[in-house]
Parts: sequence; structure tokens; C-alpha cells
Amino acid sequence: MNDDIMKIIRACTSVHLSTNGADGYPETRHITNAMNRDAFAAPLYFMTGRTTPKYAQLSQDARCSLYYFDDATRHALRLFGVIEFVADAATRNKYWRDEYEKFGYGGPDGENFILMRFVPKKYKYYVGADMKTGEV
Repeated sequence: MNDDIMKIIRACTSVHLSTNGADGYPETRHITNAMNRDAFAAPLYFMTGRTTPKYAQLSQDARCSLYYFDDATRHALRLFGVIEFVADAATRNKYWRDEYEKFGYGGPDGENFILMRFVPKKYKYYVGADMKTGEV
């Protein structure tokens, strides 16, 4: 992904994730962008719990989108791609923070800790009125 896209990602503390529900309707929720605040390239990483609706939906259909909006610059970014669940212990340990214990994840090896890797396929972003689109 280009530098403009990565600047928007790094500037945002939160992001909206849209998944496809079993009923065919999209479902959007706010998730933290903490794991990507220092990212300079894709893929992007997020976490969830094994018992959450988002995990169930992504287990059935990995296609999803992310929406970032930077209040300070008014730049908006939509990424379209797929979620992969990360089983690799080294990667899970790299992204684990002890503060995640408050969510009941049980550590980097915990069964409830789901590390998600977002692999972007396409993007659309706005810098002012200028829209840019492309494939990753």
C-alpha cells in the first residue's frame, strides 16, 4: 500500500470493520487500531475473541472491509480484503500485550485470543474531494 494510505491508517486510533452476516446483511462495528499504529505496510492485525459474532461471521465468509477516517485531516480510507486467522505462535506473541488480559483472552496462547490478519485486495480513499482507487 502506498504512503498516503499508511499515513491514514497510522493516524487513526479506531477503525470500522464490516463483515457479512449469516442473514446476508452487512454488519459494521468499531474496533481498535492499536496493533497498526506503527505499521508501514500491509498486512494489518486486529484481535477478537472466539465467542464474538465477528469471529463467527469471518469464519464463514472471510471477505470484509475496513473504514478509516482521520478527523484532523478529513481523509477517509476504505480497504476491501480478507481476514486470515493467525495460528503461528511467534506472530501471536509479537502482537500480544498484557493489557489484553482485561478482555479475557488468556494470553497469546489462549484459546479465546484470536489474532486476525487483514490482507487488503482493493482500496478507495479520499484526500479532500480527490478519490483514488486501486488494487493492492
